[in-house]
Amino acid sequence: MNINPSPLFKLATAYWDSSLFLTANRLNLFSVIGRNEKNASEIASELGTETHHTGLFLNACVSLGLLDKKDGRYKNSALSETFLVKGSPAYLGEAFKYSDDLYPVWGKLEETLRSGKPALRPDTILGDDPEKTRHFVLGMHNRALGVGRSLIAKIDLTGRKKLLDVGGGPATYSILFAQKNPELTSTVMDLPGVVAIAGDIIKEFKMEERVCAIPGDYTKTPYPEGNDCVLNSGIFHRETPETCRMLTAKAFQSLEPGGLFAVNDVFCNEKKDGPPFVMLFGVNMMLTSEFGTVHSVSEVIKWLTEAGFRDITGTPLPPPMPHTVIQGVKP
Repeated sequence: MNINPSPLFKLATAYWDSSLFLTANRLNLFSVIGRNEKNASEIASELGTETHHTGLFLNACVSLGLLDKKDGRYKNSALSETFLVKGSPAYLGEAFKYSDDLYPVWGKLEETLRSGKPALRPDTILGDDPEKTRHFVLGMHNRALGVGRSLIAKIDLTGRKKLLDVGGGPATYSILFAQKNPELTSTVMDLPGVVAIAGDIIKEFKMEERVCAIPGDYTKTPYPEGNDCVLNSGIFHRETPETCRMLTAKAFQSLEPGGLFAVNDVFCNEKKDGPPFVMLFGVNMMLTSEFGTVHSVSEVIKWLTEAGFRDITGTPLPPPMPHTVIQGVKP
């Protein structure tokens, strides 16, 4: 038997790539370069780093396709210029800063497996640590701007007037839905530390008259009633099946007849052993929330059916997004 161990070496050193990229993003390297071409000395001066080491670091970034190099001068690759330079419409730098906060957390995986407790207390990124909370909420906002443009194409809110965005985080989805549907107003419910940052984002988009954010714990706080749509996005992967059933029932009760319930999340296959990204996402949730996991589409459809929803559908968002939208109507 001749089996090549290369896949194991690739797994063993995968964090080298991650550490290089996350460090570059933390230093705001790509924004420092912007649309310019600079040599290692100039870049080191702006970053406050040592020149020789910076040169080696920059060359490694070139090898990963993050930078281009010509005649000793460096510029952003098309990929970095699009997604990693502040001010770009597709900027994802804050999302990756949240990944940077998670980097040491993954080093405590064994500890979590033995204790059954998350390595990072959920409160840390949900209000207790202002900097980490801001990275988390702005990171979700960066990602949601991309996912949301597909989401608003899959969830038809034409003619609907009152949306409840449960656990709506940065309020990004509410803002995008309100922009698309002029008659719609939305209430975002989330924890106080998150709501404070969401309020800033709402003001940035000048949507204060139609989108508001209220503090609340979705497992305990009563939902406002009279909604004709309830959105649960990125919530179920933090909760047990029992809690997901309870949240589905709360949505049903808060909806008017004919109201729409939409669940947007990352779901695993029916055997709960793939796809790879989804399973790793589930482990990440296990590390960062008390009940973190991933559920299957059929489980969620069952919960909606049990709660009384009808006309239930499940629609994947287009690649590379790993999300699926499950929708049901209250009779």
